[in-house]
Formats: sequence, C-alpha cells, structure tokens
Amino acid sequence: MSDNFVSLQKLSLAYGQTLVVPHLDLDIRKGELIALLGPSGCGKTTTMRAIAGLMAPQSGHILIDAQDVTRIPANKRGIGLVFQSYALFPHLSAFENVAFGLRLKKLTNSDITKRVDRWLETVGLAHLAKRKPDDMSGGQQQRLALARSLVLEPKVLLLDEPLSNLDARLRLDMRLELQRVQLETGITMVFVTHDQAEALALANRIVLMKDGKIEQLGAPDELYNAPQTRFAADFLGFQNIFEVEDQTIVGKGNALPLSFQTKARYLAWRPGAVTLEKGKYEGKIKSVSFAGEQREFVIEAPIGQIKATTPAANLPRQIGEIIRFDLPSEGVCELRE
Repeated sequence: MSDNFVSLQKLSLAYGQTLVVPHLDLDIRKGELIALLGPSGCGKTTTMRAIAGLMAPQSGHILIDAQDVTRIPANKRGIGLVFQSYALFPHLSAFENVAFGLRLKKLTNSDITKRVDRWLETVGLAHLAKRKPDDMSGGQQQRLALARSLVLEPKVLLLDEPLSNLDARLRLDMRLELQRVQLETGITMVFVTHDQAEALALANRIVLMKDGKIEQLGAPDELYNAPQTRFAADFLGFQNIFEVEDQTIVGKGNALPLSFQTKARYLAWRPGAVTLEKGKYEGKIKSVSFAGEQREFVIEAPIGQIKATTPAANLPRQIGEIIRFDLPSEGVCELRE
C-alpha cells in the first residue's frame, strides 16, 4: 500500500494563456516535510496555491489522503496555510487569533479553550495569550500564525516563504521551531522557499524546480553533494562550473588540461574544493575578502573566474598577485547537460 499522502498527477497550471507548470507529477509522503525550492518564477508558489485550492488547474489531478480534491473548494480540503505576511488580526489577542477558526466551526467554549491553550503552549506563546500581534516580535508573530493554522488540525500544512521577513537569528530559531512542531505532530508539511539553506536544514526531501518542472528531487544531502545538472549545481553553491572537451576545461576561448579522466560534459567545484597556493594552473587575484573563518578569493584565470576559499589563518594574499591553484578530482561534481 502506498504511503503517499499528497499526489499531483500530470498537473498543468496557467495564468491566462501563460503556462507556468506543465504536467507536474509529484508524490508527498504522509508525515513528510518537503521543500519546494527554486528561484522566483519557477512555479513553486503556483504549485502550492493549487494544492491549497487557491487556483484551479488547467488539467491533471490533486489527491490528498487518497481523495481527489481537484474540484473541491479550498475550505473543504483540510489544508492549513502560513503565508509570508502572517495576516494576523491586529485588534485580537493572541488567544482570539488562534481561536478565530474554531469559533467559525461553532465549537464549545471549553473545547476552544483547550485547543487554543494547547497550541499556544506548543509554540511557546502561552504567556502571551492576551497580547496583541503588534506588541509581539516578528518571531512571535510567526509562531502565532503557525498555531492559528495547526489548531484546526489540517491534513496538510502549506508554508509559503514564511521566514523571509525575519532576521538571520530569528530564521534559525524558527527553523528549529518548525522542525520540532513537525516531529511532535507528524503533520505533512510543504515548505516553499527560494533559500537553499532553509530547504537543506528543514526538509526530508527537496523538490528543486525550474521553469515549472522538477529539475531534481531527493534528500538534502543528495542535492547538496551530487547535483545532476548545471542549474542544480549553480543553485546549490557550486560556483565553478566549466564545460569539458577532449579532457580539457574550456572557457573564454582558452583551455586547461585536466589532471584526471572524465566522461562528463560539465564539471563543477565548490569554492572550498579549489586548491590554492599549489597546482598546475595559475591566475591573478582579482579580489580577496575576509569572511570570518575563511578568506574568499576571485581569481582571473585563462578559462574565466575561479572562486576559492581558504582558512582565514592562512597568510593573506593581495589583489593583483599571481597565485597557483588546482581543480582536483577530489570534490569535483560531474554534471549532465
């Protein structure tokens, strides 16, 4: 028996005559936290809106818990939503914000109190039950929006760039909060983001999207360590990507001979995989910057720019100096077209 809980089958989504997502197939497992990752315009938010019932597909089907919900209204799909803008009611207390949906369902006051108190406690806001959103921090407002969705006990929770309005420290705190809540509740979550660090830190699996299609799908470590295409490698931090012809790296009308054999059309290295101070190649330092525990270099080489990092404790080098470097087989990623 399949453990798929959300299933998108040949889903096509369009705005007017503009096709945004063509024939998407995706299965999401029960209790999974899956990230839809990609740049603006890749179709990730459009896909989430279709799951939520906020837009009708041009063709295809959406199944939730084995039920075809393609034509079922959004309010009857059992979906919870947390948006980038939290859309909290500013005139209501934290308690009443969370209770709002339950009151629409006409639950008894005692049931409402039990459920609201439980979720405020779960997200660490029980002591702020009487406080209004404008008197809360951004992280507290985010947790309140999360509680407001979870109190309705949705089958699936959809989160659309929910951390983008927070500063770096609060984003890290909220990542931990989302992981904790997801593990405690076992709810199926679909998390939409353009931030690879968020997707890598949070998701059980990542759906990397480009032009409305799935570019690569897999566990975070699979995508991080073994991207399959140039787009995936570039998006996931492989800043040195070069074409290979006849066992040479080519670029800018020049070529550098490889020190190892490959059948790949493209090779990619992260900056940390580039060897500095020794190697068979050389280039001129175009820029160098201090970045805490490391120094970041941009080197002008015959085939183009090489980006590299070295521990900050190493002796600093100056802009304009000639430096030797290597692109070793260790740390290289072989890519298809």
